[in-house]
Amino acid sequence: MDDALGVFKKLTAGISDLVQGPIIGVEAYAYHSQWITKSPELYQPPVRGALQRSAEIKAEPYKRALRDLGQLSRDVRKVFADVDLLILPTMADPPFEIEQGLTRNVSARNASPFDAYGIPTISIPYGFTSDGLPIGMQIAGAPWAEAAVLTLAGAYERETEWHKR
Repeated sequence: MDDALGVFKKLTAGISDLVQGPIIGVEAYAYHSQWITKSPELYQPPVRGALQRSAEIKAEPYKRALRDLGQLSRDVRKVFADVDLLILPTMADPPFEIEQGLTRNVSARNASPFDAYGIPTISIPYGFTSDGLPIGMQIAGAPWAEAAVLTLAGAYERETEWHKR
């Protein structure tokens, strides 16, 4: 990521660090509830466990989470008063082979908040792990800033060769 940020330093007016907080939702269980209750064995163990834990969330915590989401969404949008775009790893953990995903809990905590906040985001390749597995970074912009997100992603790809490998 440091190498990628070095490229962005050349392409932009400057970069700075921001801290992102986690957010928890229950919509996944609401969507999957009819199937996971009938055929839980069809879900990978980590996914099944996460969905089943979500089934235990009561209405009041969910209501508070929705209210907090609204406030967090407003707060995140304020970030873009000081910066044009955010750049961060797409996944919080290094990638792994598909077979490991059957037993390993995969976290999309770096990517999923942008969906909840309504923030345009793109993931682009920027390297490989020491095991040769691809890694990506995401570029996120303010609401309706899709053009800026895509422009910076395109500029990065013109400056590097990762997307060709």
